[in-house]
Amino acid sequence: MTRRITLAAGGVAVALGAAGLLSAWSPATAPATAAPRTAPLMEVSAKEAAPPPEKHFGKGVMGYPLAAVGSDMQKVAAYWTPARLKEASTYVPASKASAGARQAPSMAELSGEKALLGAPAQAAASPTPMVGKVFFKLGDKEYWCSGSVVHSKYRNLVATAGHCGWSLGQNRPVENWIFIPSYANGSTDAGIYVGHTLYLHEDFSGAGDYDRDYAFVTVYRGFTWKGAQRVQGGKIEDKVGAFQFASTKGRSRPVSVFGYPAGAHPDGTRPFDGQTVKPCSGTTRATAASAPTYLLENGVLLNPCPFTAGASGGPWVLGWDPVKKTGFLNGVTSLTWNIDADGKLDAASSPYFNAITARVYQQAAKQATN
Repeated sequence: MTRRITLAAGGVAVALGAAGLLSAWSPATAPATAAPRTAPLMEVSAKEAAPPPEKHFGKGVMGYPLAAVGSDMQKVAAYWTPARLKEASTYVPASKASAGARQAPSMAELSGEKALLGAPAQAAASPTPMVGKVFFKLGDKEYWCSGSVVHSKYRNLVATAGHCGWSLGQNRPVENWIFIPSYANGSTDAGIYVGHTLYLHEDFSGAGDYDRDYAFVTVYRGFTWKGAQRVQGGKIEDKVGAFQFASTKGRSRPVSVFGYPAGAHPDGTRPFDGQTVKPCSGTTRATAASAPTYLLENGVLLNPCPFTAGASGGPWVLGWDPVKKTGFLNGVTSLTWNIDADGKLDAASSPYFNAITARVYQQAAKQATN
């Protein structure tokens, strides 16, 4: 089910959907399987201190701990058993509540649609190995989005949508955040990477401004499941590669967009299952209308792009080379649009990556993780 608002753009009705997305959650999930006993995933420092709840880096850049000490990382790693990964469902974010107003639940929390799940399998070589799924917990439910690896000095950085790391409805970071690159039909062969710190702009976490709906997350070294055991891996960029970061490139640019759409169109049809990465491509332009509910004024639109829920956080890439598997990250899927008002989502939008985005990225890229 897709969150939609109707906008007027030059006399044309435009329906908008928040794309955090995939198919919606099942309200009758089975109890999660307890994590098996394992050896420690990795050595951690004996001098652990509780991290501060947040850190202000100046010029609007914020950092929020997700699993900022090794013991927290171990708990998150133990939480995501193969059974829990199967039970995760798509996420549709709420917009920021007005001051003093009661925050309504997101459409994901109201939906009864069941997620489409694939059986874990040996994955073929991914055409976009650095693209994958973000998984997280919010309340008592597990959800997923899309994301990708972006180059940094410490080779440990993931880009996604802001609403795939920060809950505007609950005004706090999500819990148990992980990233699985090269995800396909349940495979985690490329590793599972626990989030360390979430970097956002305060306009998103504080005001719910979707012109800042992007996030950069530092991650620990990965692990994989081998039967009931967790096996330690290496740095994420060493494993799957990464996009380079790019900003202030303007619009009217050819772009390749990737993600894991799975949700239904407004008319109920469901062309995607969220089990493999899907592409769309074309030339970008400015969004056709502002979206007051989301404080959106300067988005970048790709039309056509029929992505549905689940594509949120997926990369927008300039100069994608499918042979060398290189390109420049210049956006992330934020919202989906039904511009023709015909019952089918036909466009996607990203925040414009500008100098403000670059500041958030640059701060995140400074952080080393174990």
